[in-house]
Amino acid sequence: MADLTTPASPNRIAPVGVIAGGALLVVAAFLPWAGVTADIAVLGSLSRHVRGVDDWSGILALVGGVMAAVIGVAGGDRPFTALAALPGAVTTAVLLVFLSDPQGGGRSASLAIGELVRVEPTVEYGWFVALAAALAVTGSAVAALTSGRRLRQS
Repeated sequence: MADLTTPASPNRIAPVGVIAGGALLVVAAFLPWAGVTADIAVLGSLSRHVRGVDDWSGILALVGGVMAAVIGVAGGDRPFTALAALPGAVTTAVLLVFLSDPQGGGRSASLAIGELVRVEPTVEYGWFVALAAALAVTGSAVAALTSGRRLRQS
């Protein structure tokens, strides 16, 4: 008898989502998360970027991504994959803490001297990629749990 489970069945999509989200989170940890931009009337615009791994929160995001990917691989299509919701949710919380004060003293870094000099912190694209990956890990892990429950009930 042929196997009626298709490769795109819900019990296979969730672990792939966890693995892909974890891998993307690992990559996002090396992207720029924050920066300081200085607009100086005479010199133009200068900027300095901070990668995720340059801060403790980026290291935690890197570890969370590795943990999620390992759980996704080890879990396969079993409900064990739902455990990846823990590193996904923790990483999301860490990212929100980072956003509340990027680079430690982000709020005190803003400076404006008339139209001549303006210095302010920025949130870079890597932080947004990391947030999307952490939310994808969490969502995929929850989907793995709900698809596992549906399979047992049928």
